[in-house]
Amino acid sequence: MTQPVPVVILGAGGDALVIAESIIQGERAGFPITLAGFLDDKLMGTVLYGKPVLGELDDWAKLDATTHFVPAIQKVKDAIRRTERLEEMDLPLERWITIIHPKAAVSSDAVIGHGAFIASCATVQPESRVGAFASLRAGAMLGHHCEVKDHAYVGPNAVMCGRSVLERGAHLGPGAVLLEAKVMGEFSVAGIGAAVIKDVAARTIVFGNPARRVGFVR
Repeated sequence: MTQPVPVVILGAGGDALVIAESIIQGERAGFPITLAGFLDDKLMGTVLYGKPVLGELDDWAKLDATTHFVPAIQKVKDAIRRTERLEEMDLPLERWITIIHPKAAVSSDAVIGHGAFIASCATVQPESRVGAFASLRAGAMLGHHCEVKDHAYVGPNAVMCGRSVLERGAHLGPGAVLLEAKVMGEFSVAGIGAAVIKDVAARTIVFGNPARRVGFVR
């Protein structure tokens, strides 16, 4: 019998618990994975979800070579720094794992990158691409030919209409909608419930219906 792959979550905040539950549900559904614990720079030595925080983020190298990792350190107001932090860890590509909740609906031809997370009830339609370390939250919907690039985030119940694009590190907030074929630039942010009907420039924050610029990501 094949031994399940031990998975350690990088981060131990609220997002980490969402991923932890997805791993547990996956294991119950027969996926060959098991939750082994967490790594976090501030919560070492504590216990979350019945599993230990095994050390700081950089302690990944001390763990058994069979251990795989998934990140949960994304944060909209700190996306640039946290993306850099993740990349600076220089963790080998083969040690990352993609977590897909068993109740997500992912097209058979969709391309999903390493270290990505797809939550319950998310839908990924044909010809879509989800990049490395990207995150699709519960109820997120990607239409056909959508692109969610590395480190980008699609919030709960947010919708990407067909052929729309989130560039690297872009954030589509909960309940927001990105119109067909529109592009959100690198590290741009669309706030809760935004109706994005035009392209959004890099590091720009938009909000409202229709979405308008309200600030910039510093």
